Amino acid sequence: MSKIKLVINGKEVTANKGENILEVAQRNSIYIPRYCYHPALPIAGNCRICLVEIEKNPKLQIACATEVTDGMVIYAESEKVKKARQDVLEFLLINHPLDCPICDQVGECYLQEYYMNYGLRKSRINYEDKLKKTKRVDLGKIILDNERCILCTRCIRFLQEITKTNELFINSRGDNSFIDIKPNTTVNNNYSLNIVDICPVGALTSKDFRFKKRVYFLKTINSICLHCATGCKIKVQFDEAENKIYRILPDPNIYTNTWICDFGRFSYYETNNSAKYKLFNKEIEKNDVFLKYARFFSELIDSKMKICIILSNYLSLEDNISLYYLGTKLLETNYITFFKINERKIIDSILINSDSSPNSYGVEKIAERYKLKEFKNYDFDIVIGFEKEIKTLKIPPDKSVVISYKELDEYSNVIAIPTYFENEGSFINWQGYLRETKISVKGVDKIDLYSFIKKVMSLSSIYIEDKEKLKDSIKRDFIFKTEETNN
Repeated sequence: MSKIKLVINGKEVTANKGENILEVAQRNSIYIPRYCYHPALPIAGNCRICLVEIEKNPKLQIACATEVTDGMVIYAESEKVKKARQDVLEFLLINHPLDCPICDQVGECYLQEYYMNYGLRKSRINYEDKLKKTKRVDLGKIILDNERCILCTRCIRFLQEITKTNELFINSRGDNSFIDIKPNTTVNNNYSLNIVDICPVGALTSKDFRFKKRVYFLKTINSICLHCATGCKIKVQFDEAENKIYRILPDPNIYTNTWICDFGRFSYYETNNSAKYKLFNKEIEKNDVFLKYARFFSELIDSKMKICIILSNYLSLEDNISLYYLGTKLLETNYITFFKINERKIIDSILINSDSSPNSYGVEKIAERYKLKEFKNYDFDIVIGFEKEIKTLKIPPDKSVVISYKELDEYSNVIAIPTYFENEGSFINWQGYLRETKISVKGVDKIDLYSFIKKVMSLSSIYIEDKEKLKDSIKRDFIFKTEETNN
């Protein structure tokens, strides 16, 4: 790809032929404001806030739709540009309602930020003359406020180009234009809430998050989605004092995802489930669980029962390896097995994977390392495994030990574990990337599976390495991709 040289704000930069001014400036740490522009959507060029001055060009040009040329000299902060930005902001705000005190976008609103950075001009229109539009339009999972909308069309382009569902369009003309929805339709596709993420103002709000919490009270931690084998990178936003997750956002990256599906977005609801430790259909207090399960496993060994341990495609590498240790070192069973997924692929041309489990690739790596055989049939006295595999096999409740973060009334023996919002774990997605979940909230009265098994085994004087050392050995001994090397 041929390189060209140009100057932006007095700084000489290099660009690729075909790039636009905004992209080149962004890559060289020169920020140009934008509303309609989004790197993953087609160029619209209708907000005009990204106007820049180009030497030898009599008129200002929009940076998002103007390709760079060799020797081009650009001024993104000249007085002419600053005046134009003020005028554009006044125009965009001329009919905007005074909703800021009750708007969910406060704290991440481009209108507020740009007004403070580039505007600071008193409106010249009387409040009584403002154009009134429809408010609180129910779109399904989303509420639309047309008075706040600046017609950037990000939402329309997303539904046209990404989901190809075309639920929204612009109705009417001129300053009477507004976002409208097709008759007898709701925006309920599998990626609908991404239009809330990309809305630069408060026009689109999620029913799930609406009026729940100001964003500046939330902390953000980077983690991964475990809804399917795609393993999207996500941002988990939570209130540390309340120990509560409020929302999940995509963490855009070049490797796996720009967006996230709505299924993954709502997966944090799992943290509200309260699994209970149980043995022989009786609940066990956390303080007693290690000793009672150590005795239970000892009785299984003494009774010469045929014990099967199923590694789970839904559990982390560390937790699965702990199950392997439980089977080989404590229970001394030869029946440690796994479910092989024959096909992993994107089934909607966006993100959702045919494999609904997040770690089948990783479990196959464990099976290769420890020479484990694929599960064939059920002929065991007792089976230890995660609830999804146990339910799939329809193993009788009295012949199973179920690992779960959900409350399971129908099963007699349950090992309660925290979710991976409450516990760190390593997963290998369908592309082969090794990624980790991060703790955003604390699990109540539950201990992670690796620590649980480590403690139970220690009561029988059998010791395994610390979890951190196991993580290091996984990175050393397993074959996977990293985003640093991409190989």
